[in-house]
Amino acid sequence: MQWGIYARDGFEGALAFRQGLLEAGHQARLRSLSDHAPGCTESFDAVAVFGLRGKGDIIRADYAGTPVVVVDYGYLRRVHGEADFQTGHWQVGLGGLNQLPPWDCPPDRFDALGLRVEERGGNPDGYAMICPQMPGDAAHGCDLDAMSAWVRQQAERYPNARIRPHPKAPELTYGLPLAPPDMGDALAGARLVVTGNSNMGHDALLAGVPVISTFPGAAWESLSGEQLPDINQRLAHFYRCAWGQWTWQEFRSGTATRFLVEHLLPNRPPKW
Repeated sequence: MQWGIYARDGFEGALAFRQGLLEAGHQARLRSLSDHAPGCTESFDAVAVFGLRGKGDIIRADYAGTPVVVVDYGYLRRVHGEADFQTGHWQVGLGGLNQLPPWDCPPDRFDALGLRVEERGGNPDGYAMICPQMPGDAAHGCDLDAMSAWVRQQAERYPNARIRPHPKAPELTYGLPLAPPDMGDALAGARLVVTGNSNMGHDALLAGVPVISTFPGAAWESLSGEQLPDINQRLAHFYRCAWGQWTWQEFRSGTATRFLVEHLLPNRPPKW
């Protein structure tokens, strides 16, 4: 297959992804995300785009009819910023953000993460914890005014709520009382987490706290609700998450590429 890889110039993750494709016997060309002119496509068999911010969503739309793989921050033991680009996990999904493998997956990759799923946690008599997302994020498209309106709406729906500001914008408290700053303490005191489509939902579900998704597109959307899904439902979801994310080392080795090309693209589950 001939692949086009769209990322910012010189981005090491794109170089790692290309190396994995070459290791697996494919051809791959790097293309500048920022230099892409709308409508200017090439005859690639498949395209990978690193993130949908900037021109990423335009590129995805331009390649309608061609498989487009979106690479972004992962779900569990994930990338949070440049400090853990090398070691954190990156989601690799077909067609958009938060696209998990569409079939049941075994537990081994999840078990290797060393995470614990609580049967039940939080405080049934505690607060609803509102978790706003960063204004302008491509995952939801809300600017600051729209996010402010969303917070007000949730605060009206859930009286006596507390807020956990986005870690990249701790000053945006929207006039609400704060949840404890430590994540574990904040979840321990919550009866419910309310967010848009944030990965915060995974933190809540790991801790045994129910979570509400108010925007479409959350990876955990099927588990959204005021009642906590049972632990087996959550484990099955987390197994799929673990098989939908990979490290740069796994990009370079071709492990991620082979899973993508042999199974995700043709929607053909492995013989586990």
